[in-house]
Amino acid sequence: HNIYVVGSTYSTDFPVTLNAAQSAFGGGSNNDAFVTKIKADGSALVYSTYLGGSKMDQAYGIALDDLGNAYITGETESTLDFPTQNAYQPTYGGGRSDAFVTKLNAAGNAFVYSTYLGGNDDENYFHEDGGIAVDSTYNAFVTGYTCSANFPTLGSFRNGTVGTCFAFVTRFNAAGKALVFSTLIGTRSSGSNDTSGIDIALDAQRNVYVVGETNATD
Repeated sequence: HNIYVVGSTYSTDFPVTLNAAQSAFGGGSNNDAFVTKIKADGSALVYSTYLGGSKMDQAYGIALDDLGNAYITGETESTLDFPTQNAYQPTYGGGRSDAFVTKLNAAGNAFVYSTYLGGNDDENYFHEDGGIAVDSTYNAFVTGYTCSANFPTLGSFRNGTVGTCFAFVTRFNAAGKALVFSTLIGTRSSGSNDTSGIDIALDAQRNVYVVGETNATD
């Protein structure tokens, strides 16, 4: 099996491949996320690309579908120039960082969709939290951390409270242009009782399993 790696780099000479989806470093004095596919024997890169704008960008999670497309999630401070494409949320939401969700095609040379995901406060800010999973119909499921009272929710059993940070669980449709559902998990009261989502998985019936951490007693 090939090996897929995501992370972040400050290197302007990070090894990117010919026709990469983003061949140029965007981060200036900051870091870009990267996505790299390595041959199974470790002997060569299949593809490798930057993913980021002019400020801090970090990738935390990756998932694959049966066609070889890669789905990446992480966080970005690039308020104006994170590479969006066919985006559900084409503009930055606010705060110090937004989450992002990006689908990279199987060849690694184009973003199928790429979107901000966030409200007017922080998402995933330096928590290195966030996971992603994909189902058989190419819906992406992401989890992470938000402090935004107006984080985009749909069919939520919990909405945001000012002063409290929540885990989020969000499902995108196959095109990445709409939410199927988006909900928060966390404390019932306002204050500094934070909850964050760290990883996510699905079963055959598309039930969603989320793990994370909380300091909320309720």
